[in-house]
Amino acid sequence: MEIDLSDLDFAFRKMHAAKHSRHDVSDRIAPSLFQYDYLVLSTLATDMQRLIEEIPCRDDSDQDTAVALDLGCGKSPYRFLLESRGFSVKTMDISLDGAADFQGTIEETGLPDRSIDLAICTQVLEHSIDPGQGLREICRILRPGGYLIVTAPHIWFYHPHPSDNWRFTQEGLPRLVAACGFEPMRLLAQGGSVLSYFQIVNFLLFGLAGKLAAPVYAINNVIGKWGDNLLTNRLFCLNFAVLARKAEFSTAHQRGTEFSA
Repeated sequence: MEIDLSDLDFAFRKMHAAKHSRHDVSDRIAPSLFQYDYLVLSTLATDMQRLIEEIPCRDDSDQDTAVALDLGCGKSPYRFLLESRGFSVKTMDISLDGAADFQGTIEETGLPDRSIDLAICTQVLEHSIDPGQGLREICRILRPGGYLIVTAPHIWFYHPHPSDNWRFTQEGLPRLVAACGFEPMRLLAQGGSVLSYFQIVNFLLFGLAGKLAAPVYAINNVIGKWGDNLLTNRLFCLNFAVLARKAEFSTAHQRGTEFSA
């Protein structure tokens, strides 16, 4: 089957024009069982909470407010989790239409060196033109000892927002993170082979019927979650999340240029 790249984006947008697959914040942190992508979003939300809770909590004794930057998501669905850990949350997206604080890309943020304490980059890396450059840019703007949480798909349908370029494996994602100046601390998989199978079935149904197949999604989601717990397999996964830390150097206690909106 030959693919015409010049027609690919148009074909995707035509197919999804009436299906409304983009989500509100509530859909991402507490997805409905009737959503076609419930399986990946529910597991991702659980793992994001786990990773955020592993980052040392800021308390009232800290002289400076720690800054968390959510890259590629103006709505920042995990804002409440970050704020509960003592972080002040800023957002960046490719446009300011979604009420982001800053406009930029992960390859070129335009922010000062060592200006943030935590970077959140969820489901963005696959859309970047150069994911390695994007991670190096994030490393640049992180203070020494700062943290990164990055998530990316292994299995997902083509979704150009605005482009769709990469997929990652459980070995490749942490290796890329390490090559860009970070120390990977934790790797979590969102779903094994059973969950991945039922998510793929839901993808196909969504392409055919959209929201009309919601009752079938719910059945598949229940079976997929139950089966994945029963038959654990982390060799064939939907998605991956990495918690990493920027190495501390002799300048670890030097604060960078202050972050301002």
